[in-house]
Amino acid sequence: MITVVMLTGCAALTGSLFMEDPLSAEEHNNLGVIYERDGKYELALREYSRSIENDPSLVTPLVNTANVYYRLGEYTNAEKYYKKALSIDKKNLEAANNLASLNIETGEGYEEALVYMLKATEGTETIPPYALDTMGVLYIRTGDIEEGRELLLKACMSEDIQETTLTQVKEHLTEIGETCNSAN
Repeated sequence: MITVVMLTGCAALTGSLFMEDPLSAEEHNNLGVIYERDGKYELALREYSRSIENDPSLVTPLVNTANVYYRLGEYTNAEKYYKKALSIDKKNLEAANNLASLNIETGEGYEEALVYMLKATEGTETIPPYALDTMGVLYIRTGDIEEGRELLLKACMSEDIQETTLTQVKEHLTEIGETCNSAN
């Protein structure tokens, strides 16, 4: 009888103390970022999943999950999570840009990716150079070379363009027979 009471007590103790997650959704996401930074992708995915379970309305852990899957080459999963993020926040430029980059890499879905990019940048006063580059490539791949060229040149002339982005823009311009005469 004492054993039954003790076991029941332990079960009650376990249920009350250890079943409630002590971390918030944001804390799980932050822990996932640390794991991801250290290359511990399975642990990062676990923490992002816990974050999403705790608060399904958060976009950041969805994008982070997609980014890990993209890095691992699991494009179907990456696409699924980017689209989940964009279903919550159509203006999330990171999700739209990374989804578009995935489409460019796989060689398919350019039109859909361009729609997501246009929604994410709609009404935006200043579009970052990396997004201009992505959109430029999408326009070129969908056959609108002139629009793509204009966006790539705009990215090239941007004062706040990162060196890696500038290199990519120059490569994309070269593909269509253009050059970038930036001050950078």
